[in-house]
Order: sequence, then structure tokens, then C-alpha cells
Amino acid sequence: MKSRTLGIVAVAVLLVVATIGGGLWAFGRLSFLNSYGSEYSYEVRVSANEPISNVTILAPLPVVDGDSPVADVIETREYLLPETWSYDVVETEYGPMLRLQADELPADPTYHRPVIENDRLVRWERVSADEYDQNDTDVVRVDHDAIELTADRTVNRSVETRAPEGTEPLFEPRSNVTAVPCAWPYEDDDVQCYSYDTQIFVSYDGPETTELSVTVELRGTNSWWVGGWNYNEYTDRVYVYDLPADQRGWVIVEGAAETGVGNYPRNLPQ
Repeated sequence: MKSRTLGIVAVAVLLVVATIGGGLWAFGRLSFLNSYGSEYSYEVRVSANEPISNVTILAPLPVVDGDSPVADVIETREYLLPETWSYDVVETEYGPMLRLQADELPADPTYHRPVIENDRLVRWERVSADEYDQNDTDVVRVDHDAIELTADRTVNRSVETRAPEGTEPLFEPRSNVTAVPCAWPYEDDDVQCYSYDTQIFVSYDGPETTELSVTVELRGTNSWWVGGWNYNEYTDRVYVYDLPADQRGWVIVEGAAETGVGNYPRNLPQ
């Protein structure tokens, strides 16, 4: 009897475990499908170590099949953007690029007071520096020491993050593409890393001691929630730090790409 009873109990336990396991699997699968999303994120930052004027920068856009998926959703992070700054997309001999223009960079700080009507903010009113007091929260100081732009575009399919070449947007032009060792924290993972050469256009008036920095970054990401946020992505970066003033016009700069970052579950949504 005891053996039979133990057998029945064992079977019952296995059935309970199987039921719980199946429920957890189903819940996890549902959570995965409901939370799964894919997007491209694009960021540009331009700064200088001292004031410059008449600034024009042409920065690469991520392109696939001649088009950029983020070109029409670029926006500024600049709080209360100066009227003398502008940006647009232009065609160049190297394909579409983002053109940033500014009368001055860095510019002097500007000061603004909110205009409230019917308990709602309707606009910001610019005031003089004499009206600013750092202890007075009614007037805001804005430092314009860099141009920053960003763009985010969601897509209704999975992004190919392991092998984006040819199917996903990347920066152009790119030449001398070379596989390189991955730096921490990816040196022991299945991440693939590459370096390449590309070009940006730089024009400005300023001292010969000026050093300009331009960074451009693209991320193609898939993310989902199962017991916490998970993701995989590829990144493409173009960067030049402290570019000396004698390098203007079309300038060759470095690019770097990383593919296969993150984790890869089975049965990805299509």
C-alpha cells in the first residue's frame, strides 16, 4: 500500500509541477510577445573648446538602400533652441547627411521666464542677464555649449542585430572596414566589432587653437520583458574628439561598429 500511495503522490506532484511549469512558460511567452519591440535610435553631438561662429557640420545619417529611416524624425534636445541654430537633411556626394548650422557655438547663456495663462505654460519669454538670480526659480538659465540632436524610430519587425550589413541602416560612406578585437565588456562574448573610415564636413570661423568634437551614434535594438528587460542590438558610431582647426572641409574620421550585443531567444516575432 505504501508503495502504491507513494507512486500516486509522486504522479500528482509531477502533474502539479508540469502544470505550474506550463503556466509559467505560457505566461513568459505571452509577456515576451506583448512587450517585444524594435527601434532605431540616432544621436548627434557637436561641441568646441572655445567660441566659434558660422558653423556648418555635415554628419552621416544611417542609410539602407539609399534612404534613412530616421531622417524625418530628428529633433533637438536643446532646451529653448537659439533661433540662429538650424538643422536639415541634404544630399551630398556621399549620400544624404544631416546638416547642422549655427551662427555661434558655444553661444552665451540665455535667460527665460515662463509665461503662465490659466494655470498653463503658454510660452517662454526671454529676459536679460540682469534679471537672472540663481536663487530665483522663476527665471531659467540655458547654456548653449553644444548642439545635440536625436531621433527615434520604431519598426514593426525584428531588427537584424547580428549581421546588419545590407539589411539595416548604417553610416555612409564607409571604407577600410576591418574586424577588430572587442573591448570590455564584450571581449569574451559572441559580439563582432569593426573599425572603418568615413567622412564628415566641417566649416567654421574661429581661433587656430580651436578643437572641435563630433560624435554620431546609431543603435538598432530589439527589447522585451520576461522577468526583467532583455535586449539585443547593434551599434554604429562615428567620432572625432579635439579635431584641430587646420582640418576643415571634408575630413576623414573613424567609425566603429558592434554587432550581436545582448541575448537571443528562440522564436522571435517577425
